[in-house]
Amino acid sequence: MGSFWKATAAILLTVIFILALGKQEKDISALLGMAACCLVGVIVISYLEPVVDLLWELGELGEISGSTLGILMKAVGIALVSEIAGMLCSDSGSASLGKMLQMLGSAAILYLSIPIFRALLTLIQEILGEI
Repeated sequence: MGSFWKATAAILLTVIFILALGKQEKDISALLGMAACCLVGVIVISYLEPVVDLLWELGELGEISGSTLGILMKAVGIALVSEIAGMLCSDSGSASLGKMLQMLGSAAILYLSIPIFRALLTLIQEILGEI
């Protein structure tokens, strides 16, 4: 948890530096902000690795196929990427593009989930056929 507090402090310091640089040094402010985002991205990945390992372990215990877990992992990845990219668009003054990017991410997740929905439909049909 120490890395969480360090990253939070780094982000707050970055915000202070960006505000201090003001409008005179927009290029340096943008680079500073991107560097802080990259730092936090590395920390996020380090926090998510054990979660992914646990999900694979639970998938093995529940006899869930690897393809199903793969779809779920891809969906989470798409959601995170579209959310971050949408926020970046909004911060740069293109809020409408950010919203459209988030909508695109949602549509991509639904498209990616079609095999899971088909499997669910088959399961429901089997259950109703046994009644």
